[in-house]
Amino acid sequence: MAISFHGAKRYKKHNGSPESAAIREPIASPVHFYPLKQANGLLLTPTVSIGDKVLRGQKIADLDAFAALPVISGVSGTVLSVTDSVISVENDMMMTSLPTSPVGKTYDELTMREILWIMRESGIYEIRSAKPAHVVLSEGKTPECVIVCCFDSDPYVSSPQAAANKNAEKVLDGLGAALRVLGVKKAIVAVQNDTKKTYYDFKYRLRYNTDVSLYCLKARYPQSRSDILIKTLTGKAETNALILSAETLINISDALNFGKRVTDKIVTVSGDDILPPDNFIVPLGATAASLIESAGYSSPQAVFEGGIIEGHKMSDLNEPVSACSCAFTAFNDVKNIPKCRKEPI
Repeated sequence: MAISFHGAKRYKKHNGSPESAAIREPIASPVHFYPLKQANGLLLTPTVSIGDKVLRGQKIADLDAFAALPVISGVSGTVLSVTDSVISVENDMMMTSLPTSPVGKTYDELTMREILWIMRESGIYEIRSAKPAHVVLSEGKTPECVIVCCFDSDPYVSSPQAAANKNAEKVLDGLGAALRVLGVKKAIVAVQNDTKKTYYDFKYRLRYNTDVSLYCLKARYPQSRSDILIKTLTGKAETNALILSAETLINISDALNFGKRVTDKIVTVSGDDILPPDNFIVPLGATAASLIESAGYSSPQAVFEGGIIEGHKMSDLNEPVSACSCAFTAFNDVKNIPKCRKEPI
């Protein structure tokens, strides 16, 4: 049964049409950019030099610190420049990948230290908090439960739904590894009722699992906000719960099973009603401009990084797609920006 919280705003998903369900590949960006400063203030040291050939999935910057997360190249090509703040790589369009080596053990056979190290070396962020996943899972706090959020309640963002679609097995596998590290058994998987196929996929795989609950939430804003999501699912305003995104858990599963590093990000591009919204799988480091052009926005008057309600307006479309990017919302005509937009243009 679908549930929701009191006072929520009902909306029609702007990008919920069947035409936007398939995940597309964008126009290739000729140059990819990789910032060296992380959100936690750490400045990474480049491990490559100008002229070096790099492979997709290769580590190009790192720092000898637990809280640091290495920079992974999303493409193969040649290093064009290396500064104190950014590395640029010329895309050779070949997408030649660094060979991967499966771990060869299940997460039950690995120690917690080994699991966290694999996550770090794979470049996995917890997308909602923009923190390294291995840091989030080792902060010393034992939550009462873990909540897996498989949606974004912003009417212009559907990348979390797209990531969870047909990936219930990987989400639950990554969840199992996270629960083992945290020492927690109880978990809740939350999906939105506009993704019924995803709901039934989880329901089938959880039919014998008594530790993981499944909830279907009505499409309401701001349903995915952490405090509201926790209160909706647990009935308590103050609960020690950890929220993880489905895409993060998929990345954990891929890293532990296949040795795969994070090289791509699923991003929603939406905006004017005259253009169909879409989800793209984008190599890390690609410019926002190349992604927006792929969606049909040739010269938009306004572009927001994130959803329409709380996203911030971009001044430079050459900013790169990062592992925490979820959406770019573009408008060819600013008159089409909906009234629900909180901040002024």
